Amino acid sequence: MTQSRRDTLRLAALLPLASIAPAVAQGSGAWPNRPVKLVIPWPAGGPTDTYGRALARELSAQFGQTFVVDNRTGATGTVGVQHVARSAPDGYTLLVPNLTAFIGSVVSLSEAVQFDPLRDFTPIGIFVESSSILWAHPGLGVASFDALLARARDSSQPRLAFGTTGSGSVSEQSVEQLARHYQLDLVKVPYRGTAPQVTDLIAGHVQIGSADYPTAGPHYRDGRLRPLLVIGRNRLPELPDTPATAELGLTEPDFTVWNGFFAPAGTPTPIVTKLRDALVIATRSEAFRAVTEGNGNRGVLQTGEEVTQRLERELASRRAFAREIGAPSG
Repeated sequence: MTQSRRDTLRLAALLPLASIAPAVAQGSGAWPNRPVKLVIPWPAGGPTDTYGRALARELSAQFGQTFVVDNRTGATGTVGVQHVARSAPDGYTLLVPNLTAFIGSVVSLSEAVQFDPLRDFTPIGIFVESSSILWAHPGLGVASFDALLARARDSSQPRLAFGTTGSGSVSEQSVEQLARHYQLDLVKVPYRGTAPQVTDLIAGHVQIGSADYPTAGPHYRDGRLRPLLVIGRNRLPELPDTPATAELGLTEPDFTVWNGFFAPAGTPTPIVTKLRDALVIATRSEAFRAVTEGNGNRGVLQTGEEVTQRLERELASRRAFAREIGAPSG
């Protein structure tokens, strides 16, 4: 090897990620040679929308092509997911779902769901995890989960209403798990997404509800919401005095919320490979990590078979829970 060749290789190794990122667009074929649609099955302003828009910015910069966010909402996220499942597997219609739209809806809505998360999609990767928190309106007058239990069991008081983002959602099933475990009689109020649910919780139209920290945390810091319980394995650094459901012995199903990136089944392997490479680069970006890490979030990176195995485990766990509570489990 000549000295000039060695110098060239050494210089390439020192180049920052930002300068090599556009290389992911130079692989096989002409894809993408027109705008790409990222379908988000939840309303604008919610957590999945926030992560999806951050991903769209990263992909647009890397590929030199526009990645457009398309919020297709309804039916606990299944409207958007089914749209992508039926789309041409050409790399121009992709999906950014969360646990609820991809797993919870399949189990709870049963025959109404017209897609199979394992058969109809190719996983690009799971890139962020978060935990929901059970929040209370300050007007309820409870400052702890034990106080909530006492209030909910007080037959002289009106039944408590909790907000949910739909059948199969973590906001619904996590509270149902608590209600079953502690024998509570609660009123369920459905919403189309996290953002409208939190809006009504702040207004006092429902007394309790679960939502992630990035969405509800600002309202907690403003004194408009009170945290009672972290729905998950561990306490959050942002809420060190708020216990987690695992401390209560409630570990299955694992309601840790993830957000991922998927393509329709049959998408050409070279396109999937380019998208996975781009996702890896995105997870190293400071701007992307500012959205997916901290503030109650944990940036992760799972791809390929690891994602498939996770989906299989979560489907089995949710179906077992559905049978336990007597819900459909198709």
